[in-house]
Amino acid sequence: MLFKQGKIVSELGGKPIDYKSVDFVQEIYRLTDNGVDAVFDGIGSKSLMRSYKTLRTGGRLIGYGFGSTLKEGRHHQVVSNITNWIYVLALNLIPDRRKIIPYSIQSLKRRKPDWFREDLQKLLNLVKEKKIKPMIAARMPLNQAVQAHKLLETGSVTGKIVLICNPH
Repeated sequence: MLFKQGKIVSELGGKPIDYKSVDFVQEIYRLTDNGVDAVFDGIGSKSLMRSYKTLRTGGRLIGYGFGSTLKEGRHHQVVSNITNWIYVLALNLIPDRRKIIPYSIQSLKRRKPDWFREDLQKLLNLVKEKKIKPMIAARMPLNQAVQAHKLLETGSVTGKIVLICNPH
């Protein structure tokens, strides 16, 4: 699985790093000398602090998703994650211009529905104009939604699973 993801990252012009077996903070500094401008962290938990350490002055860390807190479809270590987020967000007070920005599409939709609709329309237009191409891992009939969720929970899916309402 990791080899497949690494190949995709390379094809997109990136440098794959196996964060499970390599200290990715050290590897990023080895590759860049002084860190990176942006990190998009969808792992969460303890990864956030390590991701923050890879930022150069003025860099941004966008935290989203938090799939690693799921276990058997339920969030675990919620109190630990909230405490971790409070600690990490307090780092925004350090005057080195590095910032951590939590992102939740659900919160955006609820708190700023006009922004959400505008962003969604822009995104759909980019797809329609073929300026971006989503990675589709699988297309499955809607009656296999449970299996699709189980695949997502394993973390073995590279791309999105599309549920087809009328497969005929």
